[in-house]
Amino acid sequence: MIVEGSAQWQQYIFIAAGLFLLWEVWRGWRLGAVRGLLRLAALFCAWIGGSAAAGATGTVVAFFSKVPPLIAPGVAGLTVGIGIYVGISFLSGLLFKKTEHHSGVIRLGFGLGGAVCGIIYGMLFLWAGITLIRGMGALGELRVVQARNEGRPVASEKSALFLIKLKESLELGVTGKSLKSADPLPTAFYDDIVKISMVAGNQQAIERFVQYPGTLQILANPKVAAIIQDPALEKAAESRNILPLLQNRHVLAAANDPQLLAELKAFNLTGALDYALQSEPVIPPGKHRRPASPNSPRTKPHATNTFSPSSTTPGTAN
Repeated sequence: MIVEGSAQWQQYIFIAAGLFLLWEVWRGWRLGAVRGLLRLAALFCAWIGGSAAAGATGTVVAFFSKVPPLIAPGVAGLTVGIGIYVGISFLSGLLFKKTEHHSGVIRLGFGLGGAVCGIIYGMLFLWAGITLIRGMGALGELRVVQARNEGRPVASEKSALFLIKLKESLELGVTGKSLKSADPLPTAFYDDIVKISMVAGNQQAIERFVQYPGTLQILANPKVAAIIQDPALEKAAESRNILPLLQNRHVLAAANDPQLLAELKAFNLTGALDYALQSEPVIPPGKHRRPASPNSPRTKPHATNTFSPSSTTPGTAN
């Protein structure tokens, strides 16, 4: 492990979370019940709209930009979600009054209702904060992997090390395990971010990823093969022209193929990445490895592939 978690850091995180929750209760009281409910509705609509936008445009953004494939859906979804949230919040501020604009029992009811909405709102944000801290920590680990692959000292990545320590501190102890289980994203998601960076930086690992049985099954699909072999799409990718991708008959056929969608859904990305990062070399199709003799250098413990996950995984100290 590069950076160990700190119990003191975890305490600071919990204090900050408690202060944030108190702030949201007070803010909810000031806004009132109606605005509080509309804030929750805006959050829900932003989540639905952002998720839809991520699913619809994430792949396209990743294909025609330098944004990594796992980050592209988040960029698209976050942009749409923020737009929806700001729009609904702006309209609610124009149309409805705050608690201070009422008096008597109505004022008390507005304030209490707003405070309850503030508690719910704050808890939702803290829940999302778990994902944010763990996600930023995974990106920090990815940065450290890239630094190692480029031969740069890990100590130079101070921001990445800070994010990793924040993540490790959050996940520390029994409380950290409970928070990890409350995260809507599985732990494998964060691990896969780092593994993808490791695979992308090594040609042999890429070849092993392609040779993974699940990958071969998807590539063998006639509709996927038609996309790969379509010269128009290759030209569109080089010129970053999005229209041919959206209108291409092969892409449309693949997107509407239930069998292909089921294969993609069942694809074991973690297994494929682990397979790609193993130390055994790729055996080209149609060829078989000859058994090594007892005196062969392959049988010696020190003879391993030049790329090994144990030498680059952030969780292993140098």
